[in-house]
Amino acid sequence: MTTDIDPDSLGWLTDPPPPGSPADVPYTDTRVPASVRISGLASTGQGLPIPPPMLVTGSSGGSGSTMVTLGLASAMAIDNLGYVHPAAIDATPAGGDLSLRGCDLQNARTTATMQTWLADTTIPASLPSVVDAACSRSSAGLRIMSRSDAALPRRETLVSVHGNVIDAGFVPIYDAGAPVRARSIRPLLCDPRVPIAITVAARPDAINRLNPVMAWLDAEFGEYMASDVTIVVTRQTNDPAMFACTEWVRVWGRGHVRSVVEIPYDEHLGEGRQISWHHLAPATQAAFRLLLEEMR
Repeated sequence: MTTDIDPDSLGWLTDPPPPGSPADVPYTDTRVPASVRISGLASTGQGLPIPPPMLVTGSSGGSGSTMVTLGLASAMAIDNLGYVHPAAIDATPAGGDLSLRGCDLQNARTTATMQTWLADTTIPASLPSVVDAACSRSSAGLRIMSRSDAALPRRETLVSVHGNVIDAGFVPIYDAGAPVRARSIRPLLCDPRVPIAITVAARPDAINRLNPVMAWLDAEFGEYMASDVTIVVTRQTNDPAMFACTEWVRVWGRGHVRSVVEIPYDEHLGEGRQISWHHLAPATQAAFRLLLEEMR
């Protein structure tokens, strides 16, 4: 049998196995995630703990959850040299624009969705090649799974999505959008192995909405879960009058949340077009790396 493997490339060590190969099997035999946030036992090829699955949700519409999801997942992909395979997953109730904004490679965009991936019962959904085929790709090496506004097939939920993606060896980063109260993401909110980031726009009116959001989390899931949340302040304009917003959130959240991270204003993000990691300013890339470290 002949192969087209480039002897000078290490991709054959780190890329998902081709369909039908002996290695194209789920990495785990159960639905238990392969890495637990607090254990630090699973590690990358560099000896660092594998990042846990993550959930990004917005305190309100337009707070930047999609942008933060793509930046967070891209930082994970870029900085782990192929040893970690993050997958940004659209977990909004009716489907958002995650794939449209995140896939900056025209020839790497797929028409597959979460629904079409789960609907095919002829092959296990947890095979690495099957998950890979259901995702678009970005120039940062990130997989992106979109969803439509249709209901998930049969009795599938984000619980089965989570199990299949984990079993395939990918690290899911969910873009849940808003509101936080969406019933579909409750299993992820309840899982202590899934750190949560809540985005808020750097505007006084948007920041005021944090109070009812955090109060609801505390009432529904308890003080411990609320105190483990990372607040992400997204500066969407370069208005100097908004510069004090982040410091106000830090003072407000001190002792009540895990941390507060600011994503600075970036002209590339401000264009509202497809987001490419390589076009972000160094300060913006550093902010996403800091957010990744805070959520590990």
